Amino acid sequence: MLKDVEAGRALEIDALVGAVVELARLTDTPTPHIDTVYSLVKLLAQMMQQQRGQVRLQETASAG
Repeated sequence: MLKDVEAGRALEIDALVGAVVELARLTDTPTPHIDTVYSLVKLLAQMMQQQRGQVRLQETASAG
């Protein structure tokens, strides 16, 4: 997914994360962390679409 973000391509959100969320809901399994990741990735995809794939990634300082 990172390669898609860096290249400005559409993200395969539902195939990668949405399927896990859907299976969890079908089995009544709580997945608060995956739900959060899913929401954030959908937001990223929306931002990319609005900016025509031109989202600038910021490097973080390594702890060490």
